[in-house]
Amino acid sequence: ATASSSSGVAAAAQASAAAASVTGALQAGGRRARGLLQGLRTGSSEAALRVESLLASSPAVPSDGSRCEDCGAFFGLLNRRATCGSCDRYLCGTCLGRNPLASMTGISCFCGAQCPRCREQNAQSGEFEGCRAAMQSGVSVTLTLPKKASRGGFFGAAAAPAPQRVAAWLSLDSQSELHWASLEQRGGRPAEEGRIVPYEILAVRDTGSVIELPTTGNTQPVTLEFASAQDRQDWARYLELAVRVLTPDSERSSLDAARADLRLREVEERRARNEERKKQLSENLGMRYTAEAMINREEARKGRPSGLG
Repeated sequence: ATASSSSGVAAAAQASAAAASVTGALQAGGRRARGLLQGLRTGSSEAALRVESLLASSPAVPSDGSRCEDCGAFFGLLNRRATCGSCDRYLCGTCLGRNPLASMTGISCFCGAQCPRCREQNAQSGEFEGCRAAMQSGVSVTLTLPKKASRGGFFGAAAAPAPQRVAAWLSLDSQSELHWASLEQRGGRPAEEGRIVPYEILAVRDTGSVIELPTTGNTQPVTLEFASAQDRQDWARYLELAVRVLTPDSERSSLDAARADLRLREVEERRARNEERKKQLSENLGMRYTAEAMINREEARKGRPSGLG
């Protein structure tokens, strides 16, 4: 009787701890959601981007099996531990994609379950392998590279960087990097060539005329101009898949943080441009009112009615 009562007390304590951890996780998630909605209500997306940057730079959950490595909830009697059959991460049933009953009872099929992230990565890997041959074959593009600032002038002042346009051949090399070589030849070799590492690309943007590739370490994006719209659309998808598939897991957290910082910086730049535009419009409007007032005063002095309506 004593042993059974002790086990019952231990089970009850474990259930209470699991319920408390789930409640704490829900409360923390609710606070984050309320803060994000409050920022959106005020018309500012900066709050959302700051939350995203904070979450991207937050330390990872320890992989000791005590907590879910996705949501951070503690495992217990009401929150059973499961393992992804692909990445071997410890996940709760909800993050693994199971139904609530299977999550609480721990009942699962004998086949290895995969988390949503691994399922998405496997689907993207299959699509990428289908277009790898086209990327290795390559395409002709006009490449615009941001030039780094050079020191020169009086007192070592930095010269303004100017973009560099190169007609080049772009392809995926054997090292799974984007290799470009200028069509201009010197001594039987390309006059210029270089590489773009996929996990240094922060975004792939199809503007309708060119593809922009913001990269780490550069304030200006690399742009790719294609001969046809179909090539541009195809390579926009190719590059998106290459960035997602070829980025090592060790670089994903730092890359997510860099992307969040890029979005926050772009929001600040757009806000500055809007403020400058409003300032110019208000100045032009003030000049118009001043001119109309001067015309009305001049016509009143001459004794003629104003012709402005």
